[in-house]
Formats: sequence, structure tokens, C-alpha cells
Amino acid sequence: MTGVSVTGADRVAFKARTVFTADVAGTGVFSTDVTWSIASGAGRLSAATGTSVTYTAPFVQEDSVVTVQAVSQADPSKSGLWTFTVGRAPVARLVEGVYEGPVSVTSTSSPESPPRQQQYTLEWVSDTQLHLSPILGFPKGVRVDVSEDGTLVIPPQDGPATGYDKYCFRQQSFIGGDAAGTAATGTWDVQGNLTLRWSLRYERECIGPGGPFPGSHIMYAYQYDHVFTGVRLEVPRPPAATFLEGIYYLGNWSFTEETTSATQPPSTRSVSRAFSFTIERESDTRVRIKGLFSSTEGVPVDVFEDGTLEFLPYTAAPQGDDRTCERHFSIGEGSTVTPGTGTWDRWGNLTLDWLSRSEIICAANEGSDSLTRTTNTFVGRKY
Repeated sequence: MTGVSVTGADRVAFKARTVFTADVAGTGVFSTDVTWSIASGAGRLSAATGTSVTYTAPFVQEDSVVTVQAVSQADPSKSGLWTFTVGRAPVARLVEGVYEGPVSVTSTSSPESPPRQQQYTLEWVSDTQLHLSPILGFPKGVRVDVSEDGTLVIPPQDGPATGYDKYCFRQQSFIGGDAAGTAATGTWDVQGNLTLRWSLRYERECIGPGGPFPGSHIMYAYQYDHVFTGVRLEVPRPPAATFLEGIYYLGNWSFTEETTSATQPPSTRSVSRAFSFTIERESDTRVRIKGLFSSTEGVPVDVFEDGTLEFLPYTAAPQGDDRTCERHFSIGEGSTVTPGTGTWDRWGNLTLDWLSRSEIICAANEGSDSLTRTTNTFVGRKY
């Protein structure tokens, strides 16, 4: 044996998965298996040994360097390294939060008032959009478009029209650039500093009850130009297991199962369908997923603050409908293969990949035994 080399991706997106492969070079007969480990950085590996391994990237707020190592099992003095970069999360996920600072408001109907302290919340919608609140006349907040350079744009939007009183039948807010044509924009930086500029136009439409022209139609319009400069508040976050605990996760479960038996030819089938389950907290670093199998105790999963998780080996108590056959269910396939991995985030999104095994053992019915190995994937979110 002359050496070990590792190949794979140079860059991996946050929460993404990629495969690394080890090439063991040499002459003669020797094992090509290697022992895998993460030499530096964060993330999860799908197996401890083998010729290849799947890596799950964590949630990172800035680009992070990770190195995986492959050590030959035949000659531990031979090893290979592969260094790559895990890309930071999209800016929209980093910007989300509560910001506090002075906001100055200039109105067309009144003199400029001194700046006042105000809190605004930016809530993640997608990797290119946020919602800003509170904004007068927009009970659900306003849309904010986000660029990867930290530039924010508030596109023109109309708030819902509502009644004001028995004489004023419509009041409505409109947001966008100011009368001078300045767009509603802002900036954000990684230190958590936020600036926003926007103009809000408020309209009220009424029918006068008296006066010189009874029943006359009156339109009131006011414009408020805002400038906000704030910093993100550091809000303590609960442990990962506490956050993940929820009564309902819904998403898509896809799986491929391979069944073998003594009397039937091997069979394979793939299924994709809607699926739901619950998660219960066991400790600050461990949860149990209930609903992957009929057992009430749930499947144990370790959770990590970097946005990854890892299944633990699990074997359920045998189940049987009669005295002749029993079903033995387990998570995992051998000691060198991680039973499963996954990712989570603070927006409630969850991905899971795990291996399961179901064996039917019939003591009295010879030839009725069967073994089903299943590769499972779940993509969903917390509700």
C-alpha cells in the first residue's frame, strides 16, 4: 500500500449533503476500507468506515473550513485529508431578528418630532424575503427584499382598506419611496447594524355630516418619512432539544425498501407520501421521535446546536399478532454505519435521513421469515 487520497466537493452549502470518496493505492491484495473522521470543523458523517461517506453540513453564519480524514484500516500509517468550505447561510436567515434604535419621522402635516426609541422585527419568509413589523396599516407586516450583499429594499405595497368610523368609510396605508423619488431601502452588516428608510402614506376618506356642504366627500392624506438606525438585540435561545419539541411535524416521507425471504425472490419498492410525527424532549441534547414506528417510547436522536442531528441505534421490543411470528424493528445497520443524520433550523424546518430494518421471524412457520431494509428521507417542518 502506497497511500490514501480523498476526493469530493470544494464547497458545500449549509445544511447540504455531499459524498467524499477515499482511494487507497498500492499493489497486491489489501482492504480498501478506511476509517472516517472530521479532523477539524463541524458537521456529521454517515459512517465510520467504508470507501465513501456522506457528510452533512451544519448551519454557519460565515464561511467555515472543514477537513475530513480517511485512515487506511490495512495500514493506519497511511491517511488522506480533504479540506473544503461550508458556505454561510443566506443573508435573509442572518438578518432575521429584533432590532432596537432611534427612528425619526418627518410628516407633511406636522413639524419633525425628536427621534424616539423603537423596536422592529424582521421575520424570515424565504432566502430572499423578510417581513418587517410593526408598520401602521400593515397588520401582517411589509415585505422586504434581501440581497446577499446586505442591501434591503422595501417594494411599494398597499395595506388593507378598513373603516374608520361612521363618517369615514376608508382608511388605508401605502408604503414605498418618498415624494422626492428616494426608494425605500436599507443596509445590514454582520455586526447586526440595520438602517432602513421608507415613506408611509396614510389616507382617510370621509363623507361630512354637516357644515356648509352636508354630505360632501373629503379625502385626508398624510405622508410620514421614516429613518431607522438600530442594532439587533441578542435574545437568549432555548436549547436545541427544547426548540425542536413539538406536537406536530408534517412533510414528505420517501423511502426505498428491499425485502428478502427464503421462499420469495428479492423485491424492491419506492414510496413517497405525506407523513407526520411528534418530537418529545428527553434532555437538552436529546429528543425522541414518535411516529416512525408503532412503539410508544420513540426513536432517540441527539441534537446539536450547529443545526445537525444524529440518530442513535435503536431496537424496539418484538411485536407479534399471534404466537407464531414476531416482528423485530430497529434503526441502524451495523456498528460502523451511523443510523441516520439530519438538519434543523430555528424556522422549524427539518430534514431526516435514516436506515431502518424490519425482520419477521416465524418459529412455527418454516420459510415465512423475511427481512426488509429501508432507506428513509423526510423533509418537512414544525407546525
